[in-house]
Amino acid sequence: MKRTLVAATLTVVFVLALATPAFAMTHTADYEWDGSVDMERQVGHFCNTGAEQKVAISGEGKMERVSTATMAKGKLTVDEASDFVTAEDAAENLSVTSVIELCAPPKTEYTTTDYVYGDEVGWQDMVSDSGVVDTRDLFDGVDTSTLEEQLLALTEDPDERAEIIAADEDELKVMARDELDGNYDVTELDELTQQLWAVQVEANPGYSGNVHQDFEAAYGDTYAGTVDEAEELFTDQWGFTPAANHDGYAPVRGTDYVGNYFQIDQMARTSDGELKRFIDISEPFDGAYLMEDFEVTGEVDIEEAFNMVNVAAGEEVEVVWYDLF
Repeated sequence: MKRTLVAATLTVVFVLALATPAFAMTHTADYEWDGSVDMERQVGHFCNTGAEQKVAISGEGKMERVSTATMAKGKLTVDEASDFVTAEDAAENLSVTSVIELCAPPKTEYTTTDYVYGDEVGWQDMVSDSGVVDTRDLFDGVDTSTLEEQLLALTEDPDERAEIIAADEDELKVMARDELDGNYDVTELDELTQQLWAVQVEANPGYSGNVHQDFEAAYGDTYAGTVDEAEELFTDQWGFTPAANHDGYAPVRGTDYVGNYFQIDQMARTSDGELKRFIDISEPFDGAYLMEDFEVTGEVDIEEAFNMVNVAAGEEVEVVWYDLF
């Protein structure tokens, strides 16, 4: 579609906010148009800013839209509202889509499969273990090495390594009979959720729609190792300290830690049209889980709030805008 704004006014203000004590990148925009529009927008850059939001607006009609986004290392804050009416003679309905993808890790499940070779039966496999990845193991890393990687770890000879890399699955299993005594296992991980919050509103010709979102998402660096006291952390990281809870550890954070959380207030409605929502979010500490796939055609109005705080922000959070990318 040709990118046009007919009889439109547009004011966009770009600010590099240098206010003490924190530095941030801020973008503020006020839009008002009547015509045909095709707009794509991304705010934030995934884990660099704790989350990223992608917005798409297309169709024909009138819209008033205000948006303020602030980005800093590990943190994204957005407050925006789109209020619109599709033109009565529109060839394409006016619609607004917003998709927020979080950096905060989800609950993760694992399956371990044992492979055993017998001279009479050949290779046999069976699931030996499965369940939810322990919180500490999730951040420290779980051994998910493939058969090829396990064989490569046994030799530094360049010719042998080249042979392993070039081998297909059957050839690797022949090598495993000799090098791994016909016994190896593989652990596979499956993230339970996509860490997405998405909404789309489309209004029929002559009818109105609204999408209002006010959210903040953050995720900062993880400390590599266990600490006895929070003071031993780098001030802008979080980590684990031994604790008498269900997994033996508790999260702690430095005074400048940006946080690990997601909070949103949202209103989405249309007087006649189509509204879609998709929420797929979990957290690894207590296993909390929320999934909703929702679609309505007609008149609909939804107001909602969501709050997930895995690790709170430190007491003296300070970030600089030039650490973003």
